[in-house]
Amino acid sequence: MASWAVLTEQTVWISPLATGFTVICDRCAELGETFPSVHATLSLEHLRGTIDCPRGHQIRVERDGR
Repeated sequence: MASWAVLTEQTVWISPLATGFTVICDRCAELGETFPSVHATLSLEHLRGTIDCPRGHQIRVERDGR
């Protein structure tokens, strides 16, 4: 029997011209962490990226281009 887990992905959308931003890690907030915020950067040349919170949770970042 194979074991597997479905992981829900955290995705945040940032402004088209943002390079520095602060987001909330949903996983940390669910676990009751006191400061679940993550400070990160994404250069203007990139439309998307991935960051890790200090506790290791992965967050996908998408640049809003709509």
